[in-house]
Amino acid sequence: MIFTTMRVERPEGTVVASGVAVMIEAATDGMDQVDFEGARPFDLVWISTTQGVPLVPLQRRDTLFDERNTDLETGAPAKYRITRAVETFDGDHQEALCERVVGG
Repeated sequence: MIFTTMRVERPEGTVVASGVAVMIEAATDGMDQVDFEGARPFDLVWISTTQGVPLVPLQRRDTLFDERNTDLETGAPAKYRITRAVETFDGDHQEALCERVVGG
């Protein structure tokens, strides 16, 4: 489990939020997943907001950039893409299933 903050971008590259407090948890047993062609490994994670719902709520296809942690293979900020519909729980927090491309 990792606690951090994220910058949120929409598919067009527009930054819609920054400093969004989140918790990241593994969604699988630690084994890499691979895309349909087996070329790009990725990790599945659950990302949950920890300080309520952001002013601009998370949406499917948003890209989240970790503001505190880097990708060990590239040195760039760790990057996650929301792959399924985001669930909002009574205005308290949001949860999203995300892919983190390994090395990308």
